[in-house]
Amino acid sequence: MRSMQKNIIIFFFLSGLLAMSFSLSYITYSYHNQLKENIEGALGIILSDIKREHEMEYLYEKELAFFKLEVEKNSLGKLFDDLKIAVVHELPNTDSERIFAGSELSKDAFLSISCSHKLLDKEVIFFTLKNIALFVGIFIVLISLFVIFIKQQFRSLHCLVDFCYSYKNNRTILPICDGTYEVKSLREAILSLIDTNDYLCDQRQELFKEAAHELKSPIAVLKARLSLYEKDEEMTKDEFVFKSQDDIANIVSKLKELIFLKSIEWDMQLYMEDVHMEDNCKMMQDAFEPILRKKSVMIDSNWEKDFIIHSYKEAMDKVLQAVFENIFIHTKAHSTIFVEAKPNEIYIKNAIGTDDDMPLFSSYIGMKMIQRLAPKLGYEYITSSDEKYFYTRLVFHDLDIEGCKV
Repeated sequence: MRSMQKNIIIFFFLSGLLAMSFSLSYITYSYHNQLKENIEGALGIILSDIKREHEMEYLYEKELAFFKLEVEKNSLGKLFDDLKIAVVHELPNTDSERIFAGSELSKDAFLSISCSHKLLDKEVIFFTLKNIALFVGIFIVLISLFVIFIKQQFRSLHCLVDFCYSYKNNRTILPICDGTYEVKSLREAILSLIDTNDYLCDQRQELFKEAAHELKSPIAVLKARLSLYEKDEEMTKDEFVFKSQDDIANIVSKLKELIFLKSIEWDMQLYMEDVHMEDNCKMMQDAFEPILRKKSVMIDSNWEKDFIIHSYKEAMDKVLQAVFENIFIHTKAHSTIFVEAKPNEIYIKNAIGTDDDMPLFSSYIGMKMIQRLAPKLGYEYITSSDEKYFYTRLVFHDLDIEGCKV
């Protein structure tokens, strides 16, 4: 597979060769016609001189031979080869093999003077060879300069290619690769991709480490329970299955929480954008509408004024979904959720479900996860409760990008 550099050089070479051929052909053709016109003009001048000096209707062979000798001695004679002067009864065609000029002597007699193409062709061939040598010299110089220029321009690209191949072996050396604006932009894009890739690789390793750390204890408990079940004859099968299911649910919950956290941290690699909070809260209400209908839960919303925050939209949507999901699922049936909002603050009050309901934040994400994400997404998550109600307060702040790197 040829490189782009070689393709450009070949294209320039063929284009230059074609342009040179057309130019040389046109110049040679123009020179040939011009020289032929000059010779025809010179023959016409000689013919006029002969007619002016000998005003007669007929010229004899001796006189014609004398005129020919005089012309060949003249300086104009160098322009002609095989010069012929004759009286003819009919002038030759314009496409004759010889160059001629003619003039009428009488009704049926014409004075004709002509020469061969030999000197004309010889001069044109010499002119063509001289121009070919000149064109080839100029063409070689231009091609050489162009090749040097292209290699200089592509050197920075080769530098980036070499860096991409060598980076996997040595991650400490970053490319310099100075060049045009496009090359520098490509360099910055490659470095940005490398940073993102390194971050994702680090996050993957961190995910494995955190998963191993979080699952170490519950898996050890499950293994111990299996060991005890083999030795403890008093433990019933139903009791063992019940407790084992609790252990597995604990493991699954931790995995969900960890994956949720990492997904939000990865979303924070995207661009920040405006988030309309009232629209988002209504969207959450619509998403969980089947649950609200099933439990006959009403929502009483009081928005003093809609407000907009500038944050990582995908990440913020997931956090709000987790918060509202927890509230909707664990609110007491046949009750009302009260939502009050003012700029940069949302206050939610909901009745706590009965003892048969699952405890708060037992589904997708734990309260610790919400707290952990708070400084990174620029919000405060404050909760409290009493015997009947659970209170949630979200306060949003301007996100300091420099201070909240993932």
